[in-house]
Amino acid sequence: MKKGSLDISIQAIIIVVLGMTLLGLGLGFVRNQFDIIGSTSTKVQQQVQEQILGQLRTTGDQTSFAREVNLNRGKRDLVTLGVQNVGSRALYFKLNFQFDVSNSDPGLDGFNLRYDQGCLTLLPAQANVYGISIKAPNIPGTFALRADVLQFTDDQCATPDPVQPKYDTKLSFIEVG
Repeated sequence: MKKGSLDISIQAIIIVVLGMTLLGLGLGFVRNQFDIIGSTSTKVQQQVQEQILGQLRTTGDQTSFAREVNLNRGKRDLVTLGVQNVGSRALYFKLNFQFDVSNSDPGLDGFNLRYDQGCLTLLPAQANVYGISIKAPNIPGTFALRADVLQFTDDQCATPDPVQPKYDTKLSFIEVG
């Protein structure tokens, strides 16, 4: 074996080892950054939840929903709806969101809403915050999103409340830019 070929083999091994080391360090750095971003996001969400719950308790309102929301085109964001049971019995309800076509620009097809569509329960004087994931369309405009809290008489949400079928309704204007 020639000395030149041995030098090339040793250099190749050193380059591979250095490359793997740098790759490992780079991946560790990126993972650490994602962990930091995730923990910051969680803290912000907890602060928003605490702020909404405090606002509900202070004002005595049944629901809290942002009056205006700004979204970027084609991006997904989280909007929150706070609900407080101001009655003396358990509140069984479902959330219903729909765009108010009469108050919106055309082009609602691009929206994608994700939220808990199951039967929810709040005991008297209890409040909770629910997240609504909204993906905005690729076209700009202003859209009216109506949030209805539909009240039921049973914990399966099978029978609408005959006296008050809607616990509360809020309207939010979604600005897509």
